[in-house]
Amino acid sequence: MRKLIFYPNLSKGGVSAVIRGRAQAEPDVQFDAVFLHDRGGSDAFSDMANVHVRLIQESRSGPYLTHLAHQFDYESVSVLSHPATANVLSALDHVAVTYEFHSSSIPVIEKELGALELDRLAAVVVPSQIMAREIQPLLPRRLRFRLAVEPNLVDVETFGEQGSAQFLADSGFGDGPGTIPLLWVGRFDQGKAYAHFLRVIAALPQEYVGHVVVSLEDDPHRAERFFAEAAGLGVLERVRLYLNLTPQALGEFYRSVRDADGWLVSTSLKESFGYAVAEATNAGLRVAASDLPVWDLFAGTGLVHRVPSGSIADLVRVIREGAPVSAGAATAW
Repeated sequence: MRKLIFYPNLSKGGVSAVIRGRAQAEPDVQFDAVFLHDRGGSDAFSDMANVHVRLIQESRSGPYLTHLAHQFDYESVSVLSHPATANVLSALDHVAVTYEFHSSSIPVIEKELGALELDRLAAVVVPSQIMAREIQPLLPRRLRFRLAVEPNLVDVETFGEQGSAQFLADSGFGDGPGTIPLLWVGRFDQGKAYAHFLRVIAALPQEYVGHVVVSLEDDPHRAERFFAEAAGLGVLERVRLYLNLTPQALGEFYRSVRDADGWLVSTSLKESFGYAVAEATNAGLRVAASDLPVWDLFAGTGLVHRVPSGSIADLVRVIREGAPVSAGAATAW
């Protein structure tokens, strides 16, 4: 059995995590993953024998994908974040195309919906019921029955409680044993509210150190703004930046922060699923998070400590007063 997945950007996180989770869950299925741009993810699937990565030029993508669709009898064909490609493939009568939304940005979703040949799609898929409720009103009423939820899967082998936890010790930053690590994973955009994370660090004592993990950025000015914000708040020396970590390194990072009595901090203003929270809690790391409906998915872990969205003071309070790593019951923040 073969499945085809198309997404523009090949990175180590984001959609690559989606594909890894699916490939791990279906080891007997061959996944053909096609990308247009290498964003530092060329080795993101090097440990997965059932994922075949193809990186092609955008000008050749239409003919190439059409060739693949004729060469193989795909069980499923999924397209993400690229309406033009979905329109090319959905024009083939023998191909059932699913269009997936993993962005939580409604303007982005509306723009893509406006460019899609919706009547030719077999399904529109989102990763959570929360996103389904947001997208349903945007679809023509006659097509709403095609909206489906396919929860994202965590690579439980990579992001499990067992395994190496030496990341911080081997990082080279030389932080002492008395420091408490705060981990933030995301992108430097407004929706992720990275400035809130920096303000949390600024409000905490010196022993709290921020660790920021991001994928490669197209726009270098985003990183410049991040560093300028950190400098303006006086926390530049207490922030460590990591670019494009492998899934294996990130899994070790979660466990390392967990063992150092640290936290994952989520400041996102909106999420369609929240992969970092899913991975971190699966590795046993507690989370201090600005509240979002999607965090209901992880309430059963007892590790997600929620505060009113955007409340820096409450995030600081939870981190300073928070329950131990072994807490077995959800908090009532």
